[in-house]
Amino acid sequence: MSTRLLAALAVVATLALASCGAPSTPDFVKKTAMGDLYEIAAGKIASEKGQSEAVKQFGQLMVEAHGKTSDELKGIVKSENLKVKMPFRLDRKRQKLIKALNEAKPEDFDELYAEQQVKAHDLAVELFDEYAEEGGNAALKQFAANTLPTIRQHRREAEKLSQ
Repeated sequence: MSTRLLAALAVVATLALASCGAPSTPDFVKKTAMGDLYEIAAGKIASEKGQSEAVKQFGQLMVEAHGKTSDELKGIVKSENLKVKMPFRLDRKRQKLIKALNEAKPEDFDELYAEQQVKAHDLAVELFDEYAEEGGNAALKQFAANTLPTIRQHRREAEKLSQ
């Protein structure tokens, strides 16, 4: 192999390794805050528009649980003096998810909400697990580790909603 090809392969391998592992602290904070914003908005809709009592109760649980984690996250960002601009409104992707919930026919709502919740909690488990293992801020690592069992429980509950 040529030296240039080997050098190029080394760069590609380095970039691939760099993209693995925990998100940066700012990314973790932003993704967590965005997840909380989405969960609170979706939960409010579910608690009102849900067809089953289980969906309504789960929606209310999401509003309360993600309000709590959002407050805890803000407290850590402040106490750790992290220079991270937290989102205050939903990104386009999550706006589309909320729009789909708002526009869902009553007979389709519970299934759509449950499907969104399973996916959202799958992403959250991955994010929190990676940060708890390899994150760059000790207070946020502890927050991630402490919150992970609850996220996993919510994931299991969301799965039950879809059945």
